[in-house]
Amino acid sequence: MDRLSILFRPGRFAPLVGLAIWLIAATGSAGMVTLFDFSQGRQGWEPTHQVANLRATGEGLTFNTTGLDPYLIGPAPANLPVDTRFFLTIRMKSTADGAGAIYFGRRGFEPGDFIPFNIEPDGAWREYTLLMPPMPAGTRLRLDPAGQVPGRVAVAWMKAEPIVPLPAARFERPTRTSVGSDALTLTSGEGDGALELAHDPGSATFVLRVGGRQMAVAPAGGQVGMLIDGQPRLVEMDFRDGAVSREGEALVARGEWVDPAGAHWHFSRTFRPVAGQGGAIALELTIRVSQDREIFHLPWLTMFPGLVVFGTSKTQAVLPGVEYLEDEPSSSEADFIARLADRRIVADHKLCFPLMAIVHEGRYVGLAWDRQIDPTAAGKPAAVFDSPDRLYHSGAHLMALWSPGVGDLRMENDPAAIKPFAVRAGETLRLRATLLGGAGRTVNEPVRAWLALRGGLPDQPEFEGGLDGAVELLARGWLDSDLHEDGTWRHAVWGDQFKPQPAADAVTYMEWLATRTPDAALAGRLRAAARRGLERLGADVFGPMVSHVHPPVPLLLQGDLQGMKGHLDRQADRALKRLAGFDAEGILRYRQTDPKKPDYGRTHYADHTAGHAALVLEQALEAATLTGHVELTHRALALLDRQTELYANTVPRGAQTWEIPLHTPDILASARLVRCYVLAHLLTGEAAWLEQARYWAWTGVSMIYLDPPTGKPVGLYATIAVLGATNWTAPNWVGLPVQWCGLVYRSALEDLARVDRVEGDFWRRLARGITMTGLQMTWPAGDRERQGLLPDFYHLNDQLSDGPAISPGTLQAGLAEAYGAGRIYDLVRLPSTPALLHAPGEVGELRREGDAVSLNLDAWPTGSYRVLVARVVAEPRVEWRPAEGDAHFQTHYDAGRQMLILELIGPGRLTLAGL
Repeated sequence: MDRLSILFRPGRFAPLVGLAIWLIAATGSAGMVTLFDFSQGRQGWEPTHQVANLRATGEGLTFNTTGLDPYLIGPAPANLPVDTRFFLTIRMKSTADGAGAIYFGRRGFEPGDFIPFNIEPDGAWREYTLLMPPMPAGTRLRLDPAGQVPGRVAVAWMKAEPIVPLPAARFERPTRTSVGSDALTLTSGEGDGALELAHDPGSATFVLRVGGRQMAVAPAGGQVGMLIDGQPRLVEMDFRDGAVSREGEALVARGEWVDPAGAHWHFSRTFRPVAGQGGAIALELTIRVSQDREIFHLPWLTMFPGLVVFGTSKTQAVLPGVEYLEDEPSSSEADFIARLADRRIVADHKLCFPLMAIVHEGRYVGLAWDRQIDPTAAGKPAAVFDSPDRLYHSGAHLMALWSPGVGDLRMENDPAAIKPFAVRAGETLRLRATLLGGAGRTVNEPVRAWLALRGGLPDQPEFEGGLDGAVELLARGWLDSDLHEDGTWRHAVWGDQFKPQPAADAVTYMEWLATRTPDAALAGRLRAAARRGLERLGADVFGPMVSHVHPPVPLLLQGDLQGMKGHLDRQADRALKRLAGFDAEGILRYRQTDPKKPDYGRTHYADHTAGHAALVLEQALEAATLTGHVELTHRALALLDRQTELYANTVPRGAQTWEIPLHTPDILASARLVRCYVLAHLLTGEAAWLEQARYWAWTGVSMIYLDPPTGKPVGLYATIAVLGATNWTAPNWVGLPVQWCGLVYRSALEDLARVDRVEGDFWRRLARGITMTGLQMTWPAGDRERQGLLPDFYHLNDQLSDGPAISPGTLQAGLAEAYGAGRIYDLVRLPSTPALLHAPGEVGELRREGDAVSLNLDAWPTGSYRVLVARVVAEPRVEWRPAEGDAHFQTHYDAGRQMLILELIGPGRLTLAGL
């Protein structure tokens, strides 16, 4: 998602921008038809772009890909399935890269009309099966067989198999909307946040109440879809013999019914308060049948939050990684074009963790479940979420768990399955879930509740080789990848899209790596490259950067004092000019400035968002901490105060409007807002800013994988960047982690952890998990061009790094913290003073004694460095006690700027008296 607007121009496809909806083994079928048999000739296909030596041979269509974005266009197949979904199977082999796509269109090929798939570039024949949407007669196909790596490709044939779905259940508006006064009840929690379950004594109907108010209804009944004598049947579950009993602290509902072929079905639900967790009721569901059955629809649980009580309204709602809503519809076209907008039943790997929740006027109700079931197990469910409900037209919201799950038995967003799953006679199907409810104004509360239910954050991933291995890998990125060119560095490696440039942050990051590596030769190479980098920077030693995270360490290491002060003055001036973009109401309004680009604000209900404003305010507040500029500080804090009035308790949006709609929920907005409020807290010492920082930090949690999505090594702590698509079309970023956005959020969390004494450990663990997953995704040393570089995005199912290869700095900014190896940069407020201290290292053990403040400074540079102390009213007395060596140091106090600059060597203890 890194400047991807340059990659998705109309008519072209950037490699592997999304996961193929299906990559399953192709099998023969009576319904399969051959669209093209290339052993019989070219069949009308033409080499349109970056394709050479196209020939029809006995093994099929053969050709070379020769550059970025090769593709071939074919004629409209005469026997293409029309107006129905179908499986398209392609038999091919390739030695190019692994990026593939099929475009479709009648006259041209629009950016969103394609299905991507991953190709094994090993030269072996394979069959790739893709799920295609309905198409009209006359549709042509276009094959994009690779991304940018040249190679040899052969295509044997393309075949199509129409999909005939099994019947969908009849989704009828629920008529049972409450339970009687004789209902059996179960309560978890106390007071206004207590969750109460009230169960009808003679049926499977129950309601959930929070603080005495009804929040959701789960009606009895529903239909089981099954094959009987090979024919699909939808059979109503009839619980005439159902009963509910209290068994110890639990409520148990049991039912039995007989299907039309005489099989006995046994059903049970056991409800039990979760020990030590107020507002949580565990639910275990079982189903057993006396005869073998093939089932294509099994409604484990269907709930309607808001039914009758508050209807379709809500305060917020969440389906982690997929939906983050205010009082607006889910599956919205504000973030996707129509075909992509439907997110009611998504593939399991797209959910960051298994939770769905609705918040209404200070209360929430949610459903969590255990998805760590063998994906081949019978009955693994799909999560169904629709807010408001457009399936049953209940006039409320819909949360459900239905089997089969999304996979080779059910397509995404389709209530009807395509194949049944088998259940043997006497086999017990089992599902464990938890009903959640409590007091809360936003989705942060059910997210907290889910984490408490799971016992906190999952274990952090491990990177093979530890810190030494990470240092060596990132050093390779700076030194030996295609990022580096004679003392200049690209922001990313992606063809010729990113030009090499001088980079002050690259110099700093390499200097730090040189102090950490045990390899003397590598340290020498890093320092030599850093020296060359300084030469290429020339006079502008503080300016150009190639990383997404670049703390102001160059100011503390490079250049002379006058140059440093001049840079700070210019930084303050630029920040003031940018603040002038806020209008008289204190709002930074989105404006389309480039008529050649889409109007990214057209689908949002307002022309402004918190994330859009935070991009400007973060830079201004950082400049205020560095310079102490009075006017800048006052204006930035006043504007941030106004943003709190506008956006407190809302959804993070609008931080990536170079390619993403203003409306789209966005973890980068969470990151920028956290940092704004942390900086404001440091500038003022006020707790209210810290509380806002915590809020916005929690808004990012639902976009982080905190439950394993695939069962494969890389997944936990991967981060979803936005819940939408570039230009509303492609790529679709739901289920496609973009770790650089998460790493920006990570850096903000590390800053928050330094000042948050309540939840600091939580933020620290979360941040470090994100860093470790970034390391796992980084290209290994065997990839010469991209070694040590962070992928722009990552395919979870295929465990594949992809896209532009980003400079190591974005990851490296939090590497020291991840391994408990100090910090590359620290910013602290000196106790009982307005002074802010910036240092290249970690500051600790701050003490105030009389008019003096002392601190430990664990500085990492091996040579001389600077400590900058802003907002120092009068020159203090300075005492420096180095850990070893000469105690010599230099002090520079600028009364006009109220700025103290110290020149020190090595770690030690610093005392400033007279503050």
